[in-house]
Amino acid sequence: MPTPKVILETDFTADVDDVGALAVLHALADRGEADILAVSYNEAQSNAAAAIYSVNAWYGRGDVPIGVFKGKLDDPDDEHSRYIEGLAQMSGYAEDKVADSSLSVYRQVLAAQPDRSVTIVSVGFLNNLHDLLRSERALVAAKVKELVLMGGVRNDAFNFVRHNLAGQTEYVLRNWPTPIVVSQEGGDIHTGAALRTAPAENPVREAYRLWWRGEVKDRSSWDQVAVLYGVRGLGDYFEEVAAGEGRLRSGFAWDMQPGWRTFLALRVDKQAIEAAIEALMVAPPLARFPMQHTP
Repeated sequence: MPTPKVILETDFTADVDDVGALAVLHALADRGEADILAVSYNEAQSNAAAAIYSVNAWYGRGDVPIGVFKGKLDDPDDEHSRYIEGLAQMSGYAEDKVADSSLSVYRQVLAAQPDRSVTIVSVGFLNNLHDLLRSERALVAAKVKELVLMGGVRNDAFNFVRHNLAGQTEYVLRNWPTPIVVSQEGGDIHTGAALRTAPAENPVREAYRLWWRGEVKDRSSWDQVAVLYGVRGLGDYFEEVAAGEGRLRSGFAWDMQPGWRTFLALRVDKQAIEAAIEALMVAPPLARFPMQHTP
């Protein structure tokens, strides 16, 4: 089978599992299991691209394109993120004002890929995906194989509705022209404590240390689970549920349909998933990228 081509869509701000998810994706790429095409940011922190770059560079992929949301976000999380500034200081990347827009990055990256070859794993909000779909529906239909959405299947309280984005989420769920799989597992899957033994200059370890205000501890792993599925598929870990319906708090509901709109359920106990994710999160990089970046 061809190596999955992955774009990570992340809110990389409030919670630290976004950092863990990016680490998992890089570790899978180091094993030849994934090709990382881009990272897209959908929140509003000014130094998020610098923080993301620090993680990419740690794993030897400082040349991976980074796009950021350039539109208006209602009620943005503009308070100081616990880890973004610390990670940004580990890199020489300029502030997000010089980073390309996510929409521009999607256009460039998708256009260069074979048809039906790209998996988008969204572990944040759907504002970038909404904008992409409205402006480039034909490109999405041609190039995207599958969209993985981390969020609650019924009455999600965060990724699908925060920042008054329920309307954008509904638009994506209604109109996305390729299969969508919702990943909602991970709340009771705890990983991260093993990073205590990682080098202090590892930005993933540093993110967990900063998030926990000085101590490296376990955190829920919603985003890592979504990435694990996005790359490895169902494997031994998951089964795909195609019955019932999904529902937003706005009242919008969508029917599950085999091969079109589905969600994941665990096939194994959570300890097996924790072990798989933790091993990937702590794996040392195969290569390093020069940390100083010139846009």
